[in-house]
Amino acid sequence: MIPEKVREHFEEYINQEVYVQIAVIKGKEKITTKSAINKYFSSNHFKDLSSGKPYDHFIEGLKDKCLGKLINSPMRNTATDDEVIIELQKKLNKLSPEELNDIFWEIETGEYLNSFQVKELEDEKEAIIEKLNLEKDASKSDEAFETIINFCKKYEELCAKKYPEAPLPLEILNNFN
Repeated sequence: MIPEKVREHFEEYINQEVYVQIAVIKGKEKITTKSAINKYFSSNHFKDLSSGKPYDHFIEGLKDKCLGKLINSPMRNTATDDEVIIELQKKLNKLSPEELNDIFWEIETGEYLNSFQVKELEDEKEAIIEKLNLEKDASKSDEAFETIINFCKKYEELCAKKYPEAPLPLEILNNFN
């Protein structure tokens, strides 16, 4: 199971990206939220999202931070007061090379994932691609629309908690409940 902090961080990133893109379209075009979402479907941003690029970028970043890459690092035995480095040193000095090659560090949250959790992210990527695939099946447009609405709802819910006084330009929670 993907650590909750990692899931929240990644979902917030995706939700914010989608929300901002649609808000920009709505503001530029002076159109309704629904029209802005429909226009978003023809954008390069949607094309990237529906092909899984944000997931690919995140997963590649994780794989780039495989602890196995630090096996011969001089940092392993360097004295430090930095808590993060101390934690890394403990892992580097305690775990076998095989175990280190199966641990990936998500820097933003400080969490560690293993290859099964990375595979879970890859599976989620495939599920999103399927939900957003408008090319294979035109009847998927309702599912894609609902998926985008859900991204926007989650972002507005987060904003309502973090910034209760901030205006929400799409007003998804008011208009799509």
